[in-house]
Amino acid sequence: MNKTIPALIAATLLAATSFSTLAATPVDGSQAMNMQSIGSVSVSGVRGSLDDATHQLAKKAEEQGASHYRIVSADTPGDSSLWSGTAEIYR
Repeated sequence: MNKTIPALIAATLLAATSFSTLAATPVDGSQAMNMQSIGSVSVSGVRGSLDDATHQLAKKAEEQGASHYRIVSADTPGDSSLWSGTAEIYR
């Protein structure tokens, strides 16, 4: 039996677990009251939907070392599909 296959599976599971623990997670206002703010992030010109803008905000929060983020604003002018948004980030 090939012993590298179980090792490869274990390494893949470990990598998947570590990536999920690094992701910034959303919080609401009441949860954020008990957290330390480390600043804010913003995006503009995000093509697509509100989900796309939220995903970009979460990605920026993560890049700044945040463990959590709270969407402060998100909008699109008129009938445009270009979104802008801001999120406060927390450690």
